[in-house]
Amino acid sequence: MARRILFTLFSVVASITIFSSCSGKDNSMFTVTVGGNAYDVMVVGEERVWKEEAGRFLYDLLDEDMPGLPQAEPLFNIIYLKTRDFTDIVKPMRNLVFFEVDSLKFTQGKVKFTKDRWARTQAIVTVTAPNQAEMMRALNEKKKAIVDFFVDSECERSILYFKRYANLEGMKLLHDKLGLRVALPNFINKSKVGENFVWLSNGSVDVRMDILAYRTPYGGKKDMGLDRILEKRDSLTKIYIPGPSEGSYMCVEHEVIPPVDRHILYKGKKCTEVRGLWRTENEFMGGPFVSRTFIDSLKNETVTVEAFVYAPQHKKRNKIRQVESVLHSLEIE
Repeated sequence: MARRILFTLFSVVASITIFSSCSGKDNSMFTVTVGGNAYDVMVVGEERVWKEEAGRFLYDLLDEDMPGLPQAEPLFNIIYLKTRDFTDIVKPMRNLVFFEVDSLKFTQGKVKFTKDRWARTQAIVTVTAPNQAEMMRALNEKKKAIVDFFVDSECERSILYFKRYANLEGMKLLHDKLGLRVALPNFINKSKVGENFVWLSNGSVDVRMDILAYRTPYGGKKDMGLDRILEKRDSLTKIYIPGPSEGSYMCVEHEVIPPVDRHILYKGKKCTEVRGLWRTENEFMGGPFVSRTFIDSLKNETVTVEAFVYAPQHKKRNKIRQVESVLHSLEIE
């Protein structure tokens, strides 16, 4: 294994027992809350396969490094369970992967996605195949879909929480100043406003979690490219996000891990997503960020919403993923 499995079965059972009580019936999904920690994935299947080539392939798929972090952290925390040990107590696990290899039952490798079987917001991937080669082929074909399925499910859970415990004042500020609607959690409760610019933060000295949102004039397709997006970002953060010492300010880190972009569709709108690191000029401060930029054709402007984290003594995967979920709730008026 590239890494040791990070969470024991004991800790998973404890968290599920604390947060839910499982009756073992499928209709319990209307009352049971998912268990486990964010980005835990429980893998269930035959031990022989898990220890051989196909199992290693599945493990490596889930264990791949998350992009855009200053130190290596895996996409998910993996917990393996033998099929016979998958009992009622662990059925509400938040993210599950079942695999089965049987040449008598299956003719080709398949991957199936299921939601909410034993608990609300539960995400389940089922992999079936006649042999290990077909299992690996099916996994490789659906690799991105599997990762996105679990990441999106965690994002949906965060948004549900944010809506329940919302910072209504901050949400109104974003709507009134920029015409944006988001699910903003109540722990992000500090704000700074500039011209077509809003900065929101939890203000913590231990784990900072922040949101930036701004509008800029749209000057053509180049404004949706990586270089132009970062150029606009740095020009604004230099003005509005000073560092702790004179002459210091927030900017993008280009050398350690170069920023990367991808073009996606979000609720039918074209979007450029950028993921990378930020730093503070003339200071030893930095962390991960992720942004999404859209075109508002009615106003002939670009709209950018960004999440970033400063947590020098902590792992950052779950922190940036949590605040990134705000971006996934965005609606532009």
